[in-house]
Amino acid sequence: MVVKKTAQEPKSIKAQITRASLVVAAAAIMQEEGPSAVTYRSVAKRANTAASSTGYYFDSISDLLYEAGDYNMRSWARRAESVADEAEEMDVASCREHVVDLFLSACMPADTGTAAPHYMQLLAASESGAVTKAYRAGRIRLDAAIGRIIERVGLKDVTPRFVIALVDGAAVSAVSEGESAHQRARDLLAEWVYPVMRRDGLLAEEHGSGNDN
Repeated sequence: MVVKKTAQEPKSIKAQITRASLVVAAAAIMQEEGPSAVTYRSVAKRANTAASSTGYYFDSISDLLYEAGDYNMRSWARRAESVADEAEEMDVASCREHVVDLFLSACMPADTGTAAPHYMQLLAASESGAVTKAYRAGRIRLDAAIGRIIERVGLKDVTPRFVIALVDGAAVSAVSEGESAHQRARDLLAEWVYPVMRRDGLLAEEHGSGNDN
């Protein structure tokens, strides 16, 4: 699928602000209700602008969805990069002690109340090829940030995608069972990472013996 360039590239500051507000509005709607809820009318209403402006700046809903997906993905990547920065500022011992919290913060929204909507909208992304393309492209930055944490801790033979899959899988199963996504992901991370770190001599026996609460 090819996403075409937008109909009108804004030149004035006012036009740039209007266009950006439409992207942010579409991103918010997509997070709350999924790609199918993103229409010219719904986006214009959320952005508090004329409905005609959406069609003026975007050739199609697919174009807008791609940019909204890219906006969301960049937001998640920035969150993970901020956590990676924090990890690299820690001494190695502290980073290893707090690795579960670091992985959790990098992979999931901090607000526990947003976990279910977050994963529901990720699953709903399959409704739009434009959104899945944006999310797939944006994963590069997210993977890189998780990789920085892995490297700082010193874990071997572990990929960022494994960590993300572990967290996402735990969260989705918890949401489906009406339980805390954050707690389920935290427990599963601790169950996996602490034994591996002790095995590899990265963590003393007295640390990580229980849940990382």
